[in-house]
Amino acid sequence: MKRQLLTSIVILILMVSCKKAETKKTEIIEEKTTTEIKIEENIGEERFVENDSLAFAFQSELEKFTFKNPMFKSASKPYQNHHDKTVIDTIKTLTYDKTELEFYKAANWEHIIGGIIKNPEIEFFDSIKIGIKKETLENILKTQIATDLVTLGNLEQTSLFTFQFENGILKSIKFQGYFD
Repeated sequence: MKRQLLTSIVILILMVSCKKAETKKTEIIEEKTTTEIKIEENIGEERFVENDSLAFAFQSELEKFTFKNPMFKSASKPYQNHHDKTVIDTIKTLTYDKTELEFYKAANWEHIIGGIIKNPEIEFFDSIKIGIKKETLENILKTQIATDLVTLGNLEQTSLFTFQFENGILKSIKFQGYFD
């Protein structure tokens, strides 16, 4: 009797936790922007290139370009620090035409956390910009790219650049970073 009751409780807990996981998955899908959904619909085959130093260099170059360039319009909103509820940090959104980049700004540092680039005026790493040929990125990554979607990232995948090509030409760059 006790064993049957214990088994029933375990099954009930598993059913509830699975239901919660399904609910979370639905919520995440609903929060995605149109741009993110479009990129994910076109995935097909994706090539992942793991290179910590190159991913860090791309991120650093993109931050430098963005900080020193007056072309971006800036909007800020407060963000409550989840480690210290008494601290209010800032999420800063920089936009230029079809490009949008988000930064997390604390009292003593600022860091890019995500965004999408769709304008050729935004160039980093001396040659990465919308409109380049796939061969240009292949030369930088030192790898062949047989698909229209390639992601460069670090081992932990906390810094990801997804390059989407169409007919061999770069159409968009999506960046996903991590902040804690």
